[in-house]
Amino acid sequence: MNAFYNGIAGAKTNSFGIDISANNIANVNTMGFKYSNAQFKDIFYKTVTSQSTNPAQGGYGSVQAASRVVFEQGSPVMSDGEFDVALQGKGFFGVLGADGLAYYTRNGTFRRDAGGHLVDSYGNFVLGTMNPSFEGVDYSDRVAGLMGDYLNTMQPVSQGFTVNSNEDFTLGAVGGQSALRVPLNMYLAPMVTQNVKWSGNLSTDIQTQIVTVDLDLAKIKVEETGDGKKIISGSVNRDEIFSAKKDDRILLTFTDKDGVRKNFEATLDENLNFKSNELDLGGLDATSAKLSAAQIATEQQKSNSDVLESPLYNADGSKSTLRITLERILPQVGDEIKYKAVAQIFNAEGEAVGDATEGSMTFNKNGALLQNDIQSITNPDGASINIDLGTPYDPNKPGSGYSGIYVLAGREKNIITQQDGVAEGFFNQYRITEDGALLAQFSNGRAMTVGKMALYNFINEEGLMAVGDNIFAATGNSGEASFIVKDGKIINTAKFRGGFLEQSNVDLSVELSNLIATQKAFDASSKSITTSDQMIQRAINMKK
Repeated sequence: MNAFYNGIAGAKTNSFGIDISANNIANVNTMGFKYSNAQFKDIFYKTVTSQSTNPAQGGYGSVQAASRVVFEQGSPVMSDGEFDVALQGKGFFGVLGADGLAYYTRNGTFRRDAGGHLVDSYGNFVLGTMNPSFEGVDYSDRVAGLMGDYLNTMQPVSQGFTVNSNEDFTLGAVGGQSALRVPLNMYLAPMVTQNVKWSGNLSTDIQTQIVTVDLDLAKIKVEETGDGKKIISGSVNRDEIFSAKKDDRILLTFTDKDGVRKNFEATLDENLNFKSNELDLGGLDATSAKLSAAQIATEQQKSNSDVLESPLYNADGSKSTLRITLERILPQVGDEIKYKAVAQIFNAEGEAVGDATEGSMTFNKNGALLQNDIQSITNPDGASINIDLGTPYDPNKPGSGYSGIYVLAGREKNIITQQDGVAEGFFNQYRITEDGALLAQFSNGRAMTVGKMALYNFINEEGLMAVGDNIFAATGNSGEASFIVKDGKIINTAKFRGGFLEQSNVDLSVELSNLIATQKAFDASSKSITTSDQMIQRAINMKK
């Protein structure tokens, strides 16, 4: 009774199918899981007779042929894990097992272990290539203390890591990938400031104000009338007081030996001469009263001082400030606009350090720079600082003179500061880019590539063997792991999406349908066993 054994084979085979579906359903929420399809085959056939046109054959049931893993893309879902990453496309992450063998997975649930390595959920090391410029360093006492505070270790951290260059690099050979490191104790030394450049428009607004200027008493004439009154006269030199003009007030003060004062006024005429009325000094001691002060009250122009500032980053990690104070020289003579310039460096406490550098800047009537003699300043905490305030106007080059500082009337002050230094940086957080780079972001705003994750491909990915823990091993059917290379460059067949995880590609509705169909097939095979049993029982009963 072959049907009896065929029914048993069918029951076993469909039981295998139910196992596959049940496993798929059980992993519907397993990140990166790929479902399998149960595949069956018939065994062999027995020829009953060959007398007819078509052969008469009897089969010997079915058997499980394979469980085919289907590597369809799973849906990405957002995740808050620092190193969580999903692959969008073909390929696999590589992990190094405890047995020293490489395995492959689509589950990007990664984390940092106690040793600072990037590992998966089961402790396997994630494979990739470290930046050749990633290296260990010994910290200075100052940096060690700051690193200890940052890591909250309650003591200095004297050793750590840095990345000395951010030049692009490629993955090593397929067999040369190693465990990726993602340490916290990372530090970037400062880039010392050597060049500072300012560009933009200075304000040319001029204000007027009343100022008092002392006059030379030796040049003032004091006359006394017959009745004891005083007449004061004199003149003002415009070379000494450029703003002096007709009707400016002359302020006169008399003081006696007891300190008693009495004030009077006179007025300048068109020739800048003045003569007071007869002044009555009543109330003062007549024998000791004398002219103690003479001043002119005049209206003068005043321009606001413009200040240019730039941060300076020093080799020891400290920060200074370069300040250039520009004060317009008034009154303006001719068409040229001139400024007095003073450059000074200040430390973090606001104290002036080193010697100041003084100079001047000259602009033509159109605001273009004609001359500047402040080119550099010595930084006591570092090298000399090159100061770029612009290239002077060249008559042979139309439009020149506006590359740095310029002055255009009617426009507000608008200055741009550029400098080539960068502050020291302490590690802040990691980010994974689309090409699989592990990007470390630092407190100074810089981002450095620590390493790159490898993306492996197979000629026949369905030939991979599942070994548990959501990982696969290469087999003879899958072929060896490889990188896709085009024009000598490694090409990624998938994008790395940091902050996402790939969900299981199990379709629950399909699996439940498969489960029902397989269950019915199992029931039918069981029925054939029962039917065969009944037939055997009937045959035995017939013999009786």
